[in-house]
Amino acid sequence: MVTGASTADLAVVLIDARKGVLEQSRRHAFIASLLRIPHLVLAVNKMDLVDWSEERFDEIVEEFRQFAMKLDVPDLTFIPISALQGDNVVSRSANMGWYEGSSLLHHLESVHIASDRNLIDAGSGAVRDPPAERRVPRLPGLRRPGGRWRLQAR
Repeated sequence: MVTGASTADLAVVLIDARKGVLEQSRRHAFIASLLRIPHLVLAVNKMDLVDWSEERFDEIVEEFRQFAMKLDVPDLTFIPISALQGDNVVSRSANMGWYEGSSLLHHLESVHIASDRNLIDAGSGAVRDPPAERRVPRLPGLRRPGGRWRLQAR
């Protein structure tokens, strides 16, 4: 995940509406934050299995917001979806009339990323280190044994 995400402008974290925010979801959001991915979408899937419940969606949003306050994510978006029939994936869903935001695809196509990078120096041909805000910070306990990054407990 880290290699692919190192140059990403947006990350999508998928949450199962029945199970809520799991440790793995927190871990992926934390890695996205470490990599300074500026846009994070929390897609709450399987809304059909919780009867399209706005209350369940709000619970997940609140739980993740509490966690996300500790992260450095400037743009956080929550989108309820049901991939089984494509609800809120490509177009807005009639099953979630309470949701006033855009579909996942519309959000991905319209999120503003132009000001996230310095493209002025891109054509100079010079090879440069990534800007400081895109470098992975060194953390205590983060080791790279055998070419793999591992977070080790102290």
